[in-house]
Amino acid sequence: MNYYFLGKLPQHVIDFYLEEIYKRRDPTRWYQWVQFDDYLHNEFMNMFTNTDLEVSFDPNSKTWIQKAFFSQPGHGFRIHKDGVRCKTALNIALQCNDDDWVRWYDEAYINALSETQLKLNSGVESGTRVGESRNVNIEDYENIEYIEQRKTSPGDVYLVNTDVFHSFKCNGEKDRVIIQTKFKGYPDIKTVKASLDKSSFNCLIR
Repeated sequence: MNYYFLGKLPQHVIDFYLEEIYKRRDPTRWYQWVQFDDYLHNEFMNMFTNTDLEVSFDPNSKTWIQKAFFSQPGHGFRIHKDGVRCKTALNIALQCNDDDWVRWYDEAYINALSETQLKLNSGVESGTRVGESRNVNIEDYENIEYIEQRKTSPGDVYLVNTDVFHSFKCNGEKDRVIIQTKFKGYPDIKTVKASLDKSSFNCLIR
């Protein structure tokens, strides 16, 4: 399982987060992470009803492992796996285009094309140390054979498998803005799905 749709959040929630993310973004960067501060994290927790899953916190950088991916039209991110031990993430689409996509790739196929490289995510993306990604050095990732592709709509709440090679692209006139939350203990997608099926958001529209 690489993708699991949970439901949608109402427009007023989307509007709130979009406004806050645009306040915090750097307009000179075509791709960036807008890290959640305590205010945004607390707002998230006010609507997140699940008590079994804890949001990860990095004690070194003193940051919540919650952020908004902000991609300008025509940009995306190369084939990678998140972190070193991360297995899944909870995403919320705030803004996207009809032709934006996330793709997953076959492990053996990607390993045959390129060696995985650990990359420290700092400076360029967010200005602070936030962990590592397992990246591959394939630049032309749009023309690589993939095993699954998903597209989202504004308001979509969904899980993604981050322990499989994947990439994403913003294709359209609007910026692609996606909130991502990772949970303590590195649970896999099936574990998180089972928990969120019981309880997730107090305003979720199924």
